[in-house]
Amino acid sequence: MDSPLEIARALAPRIRARANEIEVERQVPKDLVLDIANAGLFKVGVPREEGGMGADIVTTLQVIEEIACADGSTGWCLAMGINTFRQAAQLAPQVRRALFYSDPVGVSAGSANPRGRAVAVPGGYRVTGHWFFASGCMHSSVLHGACRVFDGDEPRRRPNGDQDVRIAFFHPKAQAKIIDTWNVAGMRGTGSHDIEVDDLFVPEEHTFSAAERRARVTGPMNRMHGFDLAGCGFCCVGLGVARAALDEFARLAQVKIPRGASDVLRDRPTVQAKVGEAEAIFRSGRALLFDVVEEMWQTVLAKEVVTEKQRGDLRLAMTHAAQSAATATHIVCAAAGTTSIFTSSPLERYARDAETVTRHNQLQAGNYEAVGRTVLGLESNSPLF
Repeated sequence: MDSPLEIARALAPRIRARANEIEVERQVPKDLVLDIANAGLFKVGVPREEGGMGADIVTTLQVIEEIACADGSTGWCLAMGINTFRQAAQLAPQVRRALFYSDPVGVSAGSANPRGRAVAVPGGYRVTGHWFFASGCMHSSVLHGACRVFDGDEPRRRPNGDQDVRIAFFHPKAQAKIIDTWNVAGMRGTGSHDIEVDDLFVPEEHTFSAAERRARVTGPMNRMHGFDLAGCGFCCVGLGVARAALDEFARLAQVKIPRGASDVLRDRPTVQAKVGEAEAIFRSGRALLFDVVEEMWQTVLAKEVVTEKQRGDLRLAMTHAAQSAATATHIVCAAAGTTSIFTSSPLERYARDAETVTRHNQLQAGNYEAVGRTVLGLESNSPLF
């Protein structure tokens, strides 16, 4: 049986060949989504007894990176799908089967930002909300949104005083409205439109508490914090895009002779130095990420509690990896000269995609401050911790 990474590598050429189509249509074609689903990649991190591949976290991230190297938007949608199958572990088995396993694709799209209002009623909640960045909503079988919970007009409080927040799944999908808003510079193919519901009844069993970390499906993957798993996946999209950019530039440098020159790019010492710098930046960022991830994985395998220090290290590593990937991409795009400004060159798209990845709140440079505070003995000022 092929490994998950071998399966991803075999699928990558088909995805790469349709990258322009994905860009123009602003979504991953449904037949490609089905190819990914049928290959089992959305369920790569799901335990085997639950119908998945049972991959460890390192393999799961490498799969995302491999698909993102073929096309960044497809890699992003894969990361989202993997994360929603992890979320589904919070639901009862019969609900999980109905929402996620009765459809050939079976992924959900939505947001963990609590922009919804869920008013408790007998059997569930009346939900109203509008959420941004529902990546993959055009091909998902379910939609979801985080909601602040109310008992009548009163906010429902948790024991620590925080308002209760629940993730609500909207199924059938047609119950929610998709609003076409995704007109962007980079990662165009993710179809990350807005979604909206108005006074929709959502059964209690189609929701779970955002603060509850103990999943119904056991296994080490579910002992890691959801924000950490999601951030790692998104970060690896940036790494895949950067790897594609570095490889594309290496091919270009073999043949391009700049105007007024007599030698190809690869023979220029300044270009050689820039490529070496880009590789060093890229590889060091990637190495730090996987080093920290592996340490955390060993912690959960030992059934020990992941410490706040480890989570801070991971936040630092994923931010640095995404930022480093974008920096490396921009270095080689600049070295390519005017070639990289034309849409006929993949480098033009790689530059936009790599930069867009760094704008996600989990990967923005501001996370350096949040981690730096903890290093200096202060409390983090980030809601992601």
